[in-house]
Amino acid sequence: MLALERGQVGERYILGGDDLTLSTLLAEIAARMGRPPPRIRLPLAAVVPVALAAEGWGRVSGREPFVTLDGLRMARRPMFFTSAKAERLLGYTHRSAAQAVAAAVEWFHQEGMLG
Repeated sequence: MLALERGQVGERYILGGDDLTLSTLLAEIAARMGRPPPRIRLPLAAVVPVALAAEGWGRVSGREPFVTLDGLRMARRPMFFTSAKAERLLGYTHRSAAQAVAAAVEWFHQEGMLG
C-alpha cells in the first residue's frame, strides 16, 4: 500500500527485514514449533538427487515439490538485501524476524497445515 500511495512509477522497492542465515531462520522456526533445530548439515551433492526426485514427482502429481534444485542453489549463498530505499522514500517499517516467524507459524496452525 505504501508503494501504491507514495511510490514513483517505474521504481522498485524491497520490502524486507532482518538479515538471517538459513540456519538461524530454521532455528527460529524450530523454537516456535517447540522442536530442536536441525543438527545435520548435508552436503549439496547428497541432496541434489532428492531435489531431482521431488521435482519429478511434482510434475507427475501436480503438487509443489518440497525441495527444488533452484531452492538448493539459493540456500547455498547468503542473500541479504536492504529495505533502506523503501524506508526512506515510503516510510516502510518491518517487524522483527521473530515476530514474522511467530505470525507465520500461527497462520499455518490456523490453516491446519501443522500437526
